[in-house]
Amino acid sequence: MSRGRSLAVAVGVALVLWGLAVASVPEFAGGVTLTTELLGAVAVVALAGGAVAVRSRLQSDRAERNLATPESADEFSTPGEEFDEELAALAPNGRMRGASERRAIRDRLDELALRVLIRQGISEQAAREQLAEGTWTDDPYAAAFFAEARASDVPLEERLRAAFSGEPSERRRARHAADALAAIASREREQ
Repeated sequence: MSRGRSLAVAVGVALVLWGLAVASVPEFAGGVTLTTELLGAVAVVALAGGAVAVRSRLQSDRAERNLATPESADEFSTPGEEFDEELAALAPNGRMRGASERRAIRDRLDELALRVLIRQGISEQAAREQLAEGTWTDDPYAAAFFAEARASDVPLEERLRAAFSGEPSERRRARHAADALAAIASREREQ
């Protein structure tokens, strides 16, 4: 609060207290008689003070509405964004930057698949067998991600369409496997 405002508040509080004292004990007026001119002067001062307060409030509201924009907003990653970036890194010939990256995707999906299937109420060994046999899903691409022998279960028409799509088979299988696992997990949450 500025000095002028502090002084005005102090004077106002003192005058209000003095007015209350005079209202309760008229002798505190100290010989001041209430005339029309005095009441008019008090009214003018009160109106001027109110106008100054309203004007400063309007200006402060305008200043608050025109706040500076922050330099940068915080960005948070979306769940699964890192996995999507790893999948996108698969080269058109089906190879990623290296075997370690390819293995990281496989390990990540293996772990996820085991957790999802075990939550379905089967043992870890049975889950591993279902993944190896490709019987855990009806999606042939998803099944082929874990069981290479199931890749031939994809109809010829689908294999031809996939061959001309330009999407690497490793990426397509991983994407289908992730989608199938997400569908199983969402069905489980709905039950």
